[in-house]
Amino acid sequence: MIGDNHFLPAFNVRHHVIRWLAIAAVYELGVAVLSRFVDFPVWQEGDEAATLLTFALGILLVYRTNAANDRWWEGRKLWGQLVNDCRNLALKARAHADVDAGELQKLGRLLAAYPHALRQHLRDEAYIEPLPGFDNETLPGSHLPGYLAGQIHELLNRWNRAGSLKETVWILDKHARALLEICGGCERIKSTPLASSYRSLLRWSTVAFIVISPWTVTFDRGITALPILLLAIAFLLAMEVTAEVIEEPFGKEADDLPLDQICNSISGFVEETLIP
Repeated sequence: MIGDNHFLPAFNVRHHVIRWLAIAAVYELGVAVLSRFVDFPVWQEGDEAATLLTFALGILLVYRTNAANDRWWEGRKLWGQLVNDCRNLALKARAHADVDAGELQKLGRLLAAYPHALRQHLRDEAYIEPLPGFDNETLPGSHLPGYLAGQIHELLNRWNRAGSLKETVWILDKHARALLEICGGCERIKSTPLASSYRSLLRWSTVAFIVISPWTVTFDRGITALPILLLAIAFLLAMEVTAEVIEEPFGKEADDLPLDQICNSISGFVEETLIP
């Protein structure tokens, strides 16, 4: 099947783009030189075939890039929502909860650690580094965001049962509930990559373009067309590299979301608000 991982060619654009561009350059040059010394029969439909392949490849590439960008942008919106909900929960708890400073500090400790737990969870780094406020503690469970969100709900429930929230529990609950909703949205992005069949189709189409295009371009325009052809191939490879990077937005690469910066921003605000 085209979607099987073993069927994907050794076409790891992301790590071997220079190698593939060099291979393409040697191949294009070989075709150009060969066409000058060998009288090949003219392929009457060559231009039409190349045009059709270019059009199909353009459609695939646009869809691939848009799909990757949608994943990146959705991840950014989810983390932006997390910033807003954490800040609102901290501010509203301080304003509406009739509890002592120690109780607010407990909420602040949990809330400041939550974004860091979510970041580690999305990067599969759980337990690698301690969470802020939990330096000497081992937290139970394999899903740290779920554990911390559960602790926040239990704390709010205890306040509500003690009458400390009166009629304002719903004001805090909607922000507390959003924590796991955001986590679920991020997990959906992480666990549902673009279909491997589609990626394989795009890559095989790119290989086909590299193989076929010089037989039509160089026959008409000679070796002088090679720079333009190589520029087009470099553009295709660069677009694929960009799509590969941004379709997984929770990593540590330069084009990934700045999760460390966002986490520190949330923690700093929460600690300033709830932890004197």
